[in-house]
Formats: sequence, C-alpha cells, structure tokens
Amino acid sequence: MSTSVVLPAVIGAADRALIGVETEPGYHLIEAGAVRRFCEAVGLADRIYVDVAVARAAGLRERPVPPTFWCAIQEPGSELQRPLLGGWGTRNLNGGTEFEYVRPAFVGQTVACTARISAMQEREARAGHAVITVIEHVWRDESGQVVTRSRLTGIRM
Repeated sequence: MSTSVVLPAVIGAADRALIGVETEPGYHLIEAGAVRRFCEAVGLADRIYVDVAVARAAGLRERPVPPTFWCAIQEPGSELQRPLLGGWGTRNLNGGTEFEYVRPAFVGQTVACTARISAMQEREARAGHAVITVIEHVWRDESGQVVTRSRLTGIRM
C-alpha cells in the first residue's frame, strides 16, 4: 500500500499577492569608507578599490565598486515586505545569491535599489517541508541605467 504525503499549504493568498510587486527605490551614496571597510572585511586586497591613484592608473575615473559589495547595502525605501507564511517555519537559509554586473559603478555615485519577489513555491526537501522564495534586486545609476542585478534564493523551513 502506498501512502501519499500531504504538504501543508503555507503560502497563502496574501503571500502570493506579494509576488512581482516592486518596491519604491532606496538611494545609496557609494562612500569610499564603506567600500574600504567592505574590502577589509572580505579580505579583498586589490588596491584598485581603495586607492584612487591606482584606479586612475588603470584608466578608471574613480575607484570601482567591488564584486558582491551590493549585498552590503540596503537603503530605506527598498525594503521588501516579506511573506508571513502564517508564522510557519523557524529556519531561514540562503540558497544562493547570483549577481549580474551590467556596467561599472564607482565611489561617489548615488545608486537606486528596487526589490521584488519574483517567485515563491513550496516543496518537500530532505530536511522537511520548505518554502523557496526568489528575491530580485536592481541597482540603477543616476541616469537610470542598470548597474547590477541580483537574485537571492531564500529557503524557509
């Protein structure tokens, strides 16, 4: 005799209504000290990110923003309303973050960030029932051009 597992439906209508809703932009000045502290924290020793003379010698107008610096900035206005899932789940896991670098950004620029939930699904995982949520962020420069996109996969169990 086979038994079927009934998954608890934890994604409600209010949670599904959040899919695709983009936040208002939050604005962030890319400050040299923040970039320096980020580089120190992650062990990034390339001087191009912290020394303007090195950046200019490389043909750049200013120090570029290092890869993954984007995960260190979230500005008021771009906060994403997270699904409540009826209070279900006690563990949150990062299932991975992808970055797409469209064009360079530099110290001194002001970037605008928007966020949205692009997908949400339930599935049975090895460790139990899980809700997988994909959150996308888009950072734009002062001219409105996309600088970087990211996709974070969050797992709630």
